[in-house]
Amino acid sequence: MQEIAERLQRIEESLNTRMQKIEETLLGWAETLSAAGKKDQKRQNTLRRQQYREVKRRAQEGLYALPERSMLSFRDKQIKPNIHDWAQTGMRFGRADQPEQFIAWLVHQWNNCTYIKKPITFSGSSFRIWTGHHRYAFGPRDLMGYVERRSALQILRNDAEYDDFMKRPWWDWTTHAVFAPVFHTMLEMGFEELPERFRRCCKIMVGGAAGYEVYTDLEWDFHETKENINRMLVRMGTDLQLMLRACYRGLRVKGTTSPVTLPPAL
Repeated sequence: MQEIAERLQRIEESLNTRMQKIEETLLGWAETLSAAGKKDQKRQNTLRRQQYREVKRRAQEGLYALPERSMLSFRDKQIKPNIHDWAQTGMRFGRADQPEQFIAWLVHQWNNCTYIKKPITFSGSSFRIWTGHHRYAFGPRDLMGYVERRSALQILRNDAEYDDFMKRPWWDWTTHAVFAPVFHTMLEMGFEELPERFRRCCKIMVGGAAGYEVYTDLEWDFHETKENINRMLVRMGTDLQLMLRACYRGLRVKGTTSPVTLPPAL
C-alpha cells in the first residue's frame, strides 16, 4: 500500500508539473495574441483615420474658407464663380414657376455646399451666424421676421416694429450679399420672360433695387415708410411670408442633400 501511495504521489506531482507548463504555454500564447490584437487594432484605427481624412479632403475640394466678415452682409468675391451657375438653376425654377423652391435651394446651396464650415448653423432654437470671429445667435423672428404659425407677414403696429423690420439682418443677404447678385445675373438670362408670380416673389426679396411696383407709383422697399410698407404688405404679405418660410426651410437642412427637387433642364 505504501508503494502504491508513493507511486500515486509521483504521478500527481508529474501531472501538476505538466499542467503548470501547459498553463505557462497558454499564458504565453494569450500574451502573444493580445499583443497582436493591439497591433491590429492600432493598424485599423490608423487606417480608419486615414480614410476619414481622405473623405473629408474630397468633401472639401472646391469649398471655400469662411471669410473673417459677417456672412449676411459681406459680398464674398470667392463665390463669384458660383453666382452664374446658381442663376442658371434659378432660371430652371423660374420656368417651372417655383419661387419658394428656388430660394430654399439657393439658401441650402450657399449655406451647406459652398464653404468648408456652414456660415449659419442652428442650435437649440436659434440660428448661429458667422460674423468673422464668432457666431451670433438670432431666433427666426429676429433674423428674418419669420413666425411659423402665421400665413402672412403681419402689418407693423408701431414705430418699434417698423424699426425692427427695417433692420432685420436677413435683408442684407437678400438685397446685397447673395440673392441680389444671383437675381441681377438672371436678369441677363431672360428673367422678365418668366412667369409673373416667380418674378414678383424674387423682386420682393431683392427689395428696392428690383423696382417691383405694388401700387401705381409705389415700389416695394424694405426701407419705405411704415405707412407704405403696411399698405403694401396687405397686397403681398403672403408672398413674403412664403418666401421667408422657404428661406427658413433651406437654413434648417443639416446635410448636403437639397431640400427640393430640381426642375428638369430644357
